[in-house]
Amino acid sequence: MPKFYFQLFDRDGVGTETGYEFESIEAAKAEARRVLAEMAAEGLPAAPLNMLSVELFDESRRPLAELRLILEEIAK
Repeated sequence: MPKFYFQLFDRDGVGTETGYEFESIEAAKAEARRVLAEMAAEGLPAAPLNMLSVELFDESRRPLAELRLILEEIAK
Protein backbone atom coordinates (compact mmCIF):
# COMPACT_ATOMS: atom_id res chain seq x y z
CA MET A 1 0.00 0.00 0.00
CA PRO A 2 1.24 3.51 -0.76
CA LYS A 3 2.25 5.77 2.09
CA PHE A 4 0.84 9.28 2.47
CA TYR A 5 1.92 12.04 4.82
CA PHE A 6 -0.22 14.59 6.64
CA GLN A 7 1.02 18.00 7.76
CA LEU A 8 -1.40 19.59 10.24
CA PHE A 9 -1.87 23.31 10.84
CA ASP A 10 -4.02 24.06 13.86
CA ARG A 11 -4.51 26.89 16.34
CA ASP A 12 -1.04 26.23 17.75
CA GLY A 13 0.70 26.35 14.37
CA VAL A 14 2.22 23.65 12.18
CA GLY A 15 2.35 20.21 13.71
CA THR A 16 4.53 17.28 12.89
CA GLU A 17 4.33 15.35 9.66
CA THR A 18 2.87 11.87 10.12
CA GLY A 19 2.87 9.00 7.63
CA TYR A 20 0.05 6.51 7.05
CA GLU A 21 -0.61 3.76 4.53
CA PHE A 22 -3.84 3.89 2.51
CA GLU A 23 -5.13 1.88 -0.42
CA SER A 24 -5.68 5.00 -2.55
CA ILE A 25 -5.45 8.76 -2.63
CA GLU A 26 -9.23 8.87 -2.17
CA ALA A 27 -8.89 6.93 1.11
CA ALA A 28 -6.11 9.28 2.24
CA LYS A 29 -8.28 12.33 1.45
CA ALA A 30 -11.19 10.83 3.38
CA GLU A 31 -8.93 10.38 6.40
CA ALA A 32 -7.64 13.96 6.03
CA ARG A 33 -11.26 15.18 6.15
CA ARG A 34 -11.89 13.15 9.29
CA VAL A 35 -8.74 14.54 10.93
CA LEU A 36 -9.80 18.09 10.01
CA ALA A 37 -13.22 17.51 11.60
CA GLU A 38 -11.53 16.24 14.78
CA MET A 39 -9.33 19.33 14.87
CA ALA A 40 -12.42 21.56 14.57
CA ALA A 41 -14.18 19.61 17.33
CA GLU A 42 -11.27 20.45 19.64
CA GLY A 43 -11.74 24.16 18.93
CA LEU A 44 -12.49 26.44 16.02
CA PRO A 45 -9.68 28.38 14.37
CA ALA A 46 -8.72 31.75 15.79
CA ALA A 47 -7.27 35.02 14.50
CA PRO A 48 -5.13 36.01 12.78
CA LEU A 49 -5.46 33.15 10.25
CA ASN A 50 -8.89 31.77 11.23
CA MET A 51 -7.95 28.52 9.49
CA LEU A 52 -7.25 24.86 10.18
CA SER A 53 -5.68 22.70 7.49
CA VAL A 54 -4.40 19.26 6.64
CA GLU A 55 -1.88 19.04 3.81
CA LEU A 56 -1.56 15.70 2.06
CA PHE A 57 1.73 14.52 0.49
CA ASP A 58 2.71 11.35 -1.35
CA GLU A 59 5.54 9.04 -0.24
CA SER A 60 8.05 11.24 -2.09
CA ARG A 61 6.74 14.22 -0.09
CA ARG A 62 5.19 15.82 -3.17
CA PRO A 63 2.07 17.86 -2.30
CA LEU A 64 -1.20 16.30 -3.43
CA ALA A 65 -3.93 18.34 -1.74
CA GLU A 66 -4.69 20.69 1.11
CA LEU A 67 -7.99 20.58 2.98
CA ARG A 68 -8.89 23.76 4.86
CA LEU A 69 -11.52 24.88 7.30
CA ILE A 70 -11.81 28.67 7.33
CA LEU A 71 -13.82 30.57 9.91
CA GLU A 72 -15.11 33.87 8.59
CA GLU A 73 -16.87 36.51 10.65
CA ILE A 74 -18.97 38.99 8.69
CA ALA A 75 -19.96 42.21 10.42
CA LYS A 76 -23.55 43.32 9.80
